[in-house]
Amino acid sequence: MILRVHAGARAAARVLSRGPGPGPGQGLGRKGWTVLTVGDLCRCLCTSAVLRKDIIKDLEERLSSIKQTALDALPGSSWSPLQINPNLPPERADIVVVGGGIVGWSVAYWLKQKERVRGEVRVLVVEKDPTYSQASTVLSAGGIRQQFSLAENILLSLHSADFMRNINDHLGVLNEEPVDLQFNQSGYLFLANEDVAHIMEENYKTQRYAGAKVSLLSPSQVKEKFPWINTEGVALASYGLENEGWFDPWTLLSAFRRKAISLGVIPCSGEVTGFQYNTSSLTNQDGDLVTLRRIRSVKWFAVSVASWLAVDSLRAVSWGSHCG
Repeated sequence: MILRVHAGARAAARVLSRGPGPGPGQGLGRKGWTVLTVGDLCRCLCTSAVLRKDIIKDLEERLSSIKQTALDALPGSSWSPLQINPNLPPERADIVVVGGGIVGWSVAYWLKQKERVRGEVRVLVVEKDPTYSQASTVLSAGGIRQQFSLAENILLSLHSADFMRNINDHLGVLNEEPVDLQFNQSGYLFLANEDVAHIMEENYKTQRYAGAKVSLLSPSQVKEKFPWINTEGVALASYGLENEGWFDPWTLLSAFRRKAISLGVIPCSGEVTGFQYNTSSLTNQDGDLVTLRRIRSVKWFAVSVASWLAVDSLRAVSWGSHCG
């Protein structure tokens, strides 16, 4: 093992040599540095205060460099050697997601999942209320159903149900506790009177065609299955047999956030208060004038600290933290 020592310590090093001139391990290195062996170093530390100071300074610089290297190699880690204010955003980002509710963190997660190269896209999520005390995500019942009238909604819900049944395949993080959504598949029950029973039948056909498992029930069947329900005035009922029910929304939000951060998404506590952008116009194929705005930076504010965050391209996604 050898250490480089500043040239100012040469005099002390030469004192330790056993003969005239430079001794073993004390030849002059490049840029005014000399090289000492471990044995020479121990003798120098015992005799030269100047040498000790130079060596300690050199070691501190090397340790600082090692810490920075480790930080750069762990994009998902929150560790930092200088945590003056961990809530400060980076100077630049490719995509800024405004609002860290369930939709915001889901968007951030899928952006990182779809990137071709790890670290290709720098995503930042800004949330003004890290406690989520007023966010609709955690105040909701956490329900999921496929009984819709539009096929698009039904297919989206079916995909979501499959995602939640296999949640740990998607949002599991190595060496972390598995996700338990407490997904209770108990189904939704819809009741219809004579005036809207035909609409329920049409929706039922759409739902079945899209792949949803639902069943139509007569009033007597409803009474048999749910004795506590008053079926007076009920002409028809629709009941979800699978993939419908409720789950813990806080657990799902936390799972999305944890996984996204492990993929390199940067969390930030603060409030976006403005944008700076360039404006340009063009005419589309129909002859209509279209105005385009390319966002250049996002104004961020938190705890009396305001700053501008540069955005590299037109990719700012706004999701209110209280809108899901």
